[in-house]
Amino acid sequence: MTITETTTAPAAPAERNGVPFEKLFGTIAKLTDNPDLAAFKFTATNTWVDGTASTSTIHEWFGAGAEQQHVQEFTATSDHPTLGHGHGPTPHEFVLHALASCIAAGIATTAAARNIELTKVETVARGNMDVRGILGIDPDVRNGFNHIDVEVNVEGNAPQQELDALIAASAKRSAVFDALANPTTLDVHATR
Repeated sequence: MTITETTTAPAAPAERNGVPFEKLFGTIAKLTDNPDLAAFKFTATNTWVDGTASTSTIHEWFGAGAEQQHVQEFTATSDHPTLGHGHGPTPHEFVLHALASCIAAGIATTAAARNIELTKVETVARGNMDVRGILGIDPDVRNGFNHIDVEVNVEGNAPQQELDALIAASAKRSAVFDALANPTTLDVHATR
């Protein structure tokens, strides 16, 4: 009697860095085959609270050819530190949060696609602004940030050069980075 050993390759993990492979590559394939499904629309509905405070609700969105909903409704309250009552961060800080978190998410998904296990991703976004513009003190001063700096610390099971490449790839593909770095058509209008 002969005993034959058979070895099989280890199964690919279902997730890496918390990113589900099947969903990631399935979505890429689906949108590659059906570009019309790539038209997404995200919505934040904001309601004034008091003073300079307001609360945004994020729940419904459109993507992959249909109306969608997040698994739960999310809310975020903002306020201004000098004119408000401290109900939340300023809208400007939410912009920094959006940028920092978009870059972190891009690092996680890119690392997963490149078979890199991450142990740490920290992003710190800092924005400089001269508030004389938004307060109407000087019409020649820009209302928004005049400079944003993002520091990123990535650790994982790859050489530093590959970890640094994750940062560059994430910034290149970040929707928030793109919206801040490039002109975006923007309309503000009354509804009745």
